[in-house]
Amino acid sequence: PEHYNDRQWTHVIEPFEIPDGWKIYRSFDWGYNKPFSCGWWAVDYDGVAYRILEYYGCTNTPNEGVKLHPYEVFREIHQIETEHRWLKGKSIIGVADPAIWNSETGESIADVAAKFYVYFQKGDHQRITGWMQMHYRMAFDENGYPMMYVFNNCKAFIRTIPSLIYDEHKVEDLNTEGEDHIADETRYFFMSRPITPRQVSLTDAYENSPLKLFLDIDKKDITQRPNIPRMEIIDE
Repeated sequence: PEHYNDRQWTHVIEPFEIPDGWKIYRSFDWGYNKPFSCGWWAVDYDGVAYRILEYYGCTNTPNEGVKLHPYEVFREIHQIETEHRWLKGKSIIGVADPAIWNSETGESIADVAAKFYVYFQKGDHQRITGWMQMHYRMAFDENGYPMMYVFNNCKAFIRTIPSLIYDEHKVEDLNTEGEDHIADETRYFFMSRPITPRQVSLTDAYENSPLKLFLDIDKKDITQRPNIPRMEIIDE
């Protein structure tokens, strides 16, 4: 695609080497029968987030989990983080679904992760607020630059995010029957670094007004209508 390199009007870009000073994050959503999802993010000095790597536990059938034991999952995550040149030696900030701390049936998923030196903080589970953060991040400014990008090697993100649909009964939320595991871990990450929506400057209304289009009146010759206060009747 034509904008992979200039990064305008696109979210998907070619991978590049991550500068040493950028912060690295890991977001995680657990799944067994359904896919688990682990994403790694780099954040530049302007706060722009880049999804640089992912580990998605899905079979060749969409939304079907590979049914790996947590020990296998976090052994692999630890290996990736100690061997991949973008991650090794980095201090990685982990954020995950708060449900992985549930230990009612014994050892929690978070406990297993810690055994492999994979640590997380509890993600903010507010769904609507999280989806708004995704909207803010993905929105383009007036020059066509968003606040998040995805390396084109993150194929599961690229496949699943566009396929998500809104819930028919709660239109501000996603339909949870969809393949939303990557969306969920992305939401946890964005909620750990929330941003405010950027203001896009409005186009000059004069350029499309009848004064310019049909009467050809110069903008500097237009005077504002005086603000005349309304008559006020005071009862005596």
